[in-house]
Amino acid sequence: MGRDRGVGSGGRRVAGSGDKIFGRREGEGKEVLFGKLRLKAPAKINLYLEVGHRRSDGYHRVRTVLQAVEWFDLVELEVRPGATRILLEVEGEAPPGKDNICHRAAALFLEASGIEAEVRIRLTKRIPVAAGLGGGSSDAAAVLRGLAHLTGSGLGGGDLFRLASRLGSDVPFFLLGGTAVGEGRGEEVTPAVQAPPLPVVLANPGKGLSTAEVYRRFDLLPPGKPPQGGPRPLLESLATGEVAGVAPRLYNALQEAACALLPEISDLLEAGRRAGALGVLVSGSGPTVFMLPAGPVEAEAIASRMREVAPVVKATRFCSHGVVLQEHDP
Repeated sequence: MGRDRGVGSGGRRVAGSGDKIFGRREGEGKEVLFGKLRLKAPAKINLYLEVGHRRSDGYHRVRTVLQAVEWFDLVELEVRPGATRILLEVEGEAPPGKDNICHRAAALFLEASGIEAEVRIRLTKRIPVAAGLGGGSSDAAAVLRGLAHLTGSGLGGGDLFRLASRLGSDVPFFLLGGTAVGEGRGEEVTPAVQAPPLPVVLANPGKGLSTAEVYRRFDLLPPGKPPQGGPRPLLESLATGEVAGVAPRLYNALQEAACALLPEISDLLEAGRRAGALGVLVSGSGPTVFMLPAGPVEAEAIASRMREVAPVVKATRFCSHGVVLQEHDP
């Protein structure tokens, strides 16, 4: 796997295709850099998800513990001088053109920064869509961060977080990554004590679930009672790195609704338990199920068992970052 790094200041050199030096273009009192770079956009899981009543704006108030994991989409960006135009190429399963959140992220960034430029995006999808893993949100965060580096727009971190929250509830988290607590509708993210790189196995039934449909089903169910102490006991256990302490504190208020809409999820949950996972839970609105094993050896054994019942299985681990620049192909 290639090395990951940030971007320096001054006469900046950028990781990416050909490791190109930025060019420069001046116009209307603003100096605009242009060039190429490549970013890795990780998936996430929700280790804890508490859902409140629907707010007046139609969203539900949530409290969640988000964890980035090493399953990456690749986002390649190129900025060229010229009239504003956004070109998107997608490899894998994802919406094309303006229906793709990457296109919307680029358009929003250019509007907010006042920059005129041609933006070319190549998205390589590896994270399943509509899976509860935040893949599209991570891709959008990669576009925002990458364009901020490429254009020298002057938009700061706070500006990027505000743009991210306009794109989706999970997008701000991926600018931060690692282990974090999300509140509000999920867009208010606060770093937590970072969990170690614990092994995790993800299993997806090969079908997607609409987040809106899961929340509508949730609203029809009797209100559940979140664990005593909220996410605090889970966060304390994560800090120790002891899976045996983390596993019993996993919680997802949407799990029942997701299982009701897609019964295959219940089958995956049961298969994960039978395979020996210490903890098994639906991630977000589903349908992906994640399993916490005792260690790396157990993770491979669980993944092997899960491949007998699920078309998409990934054995990986927690990671401590969000979207990052990458120098070489993985």
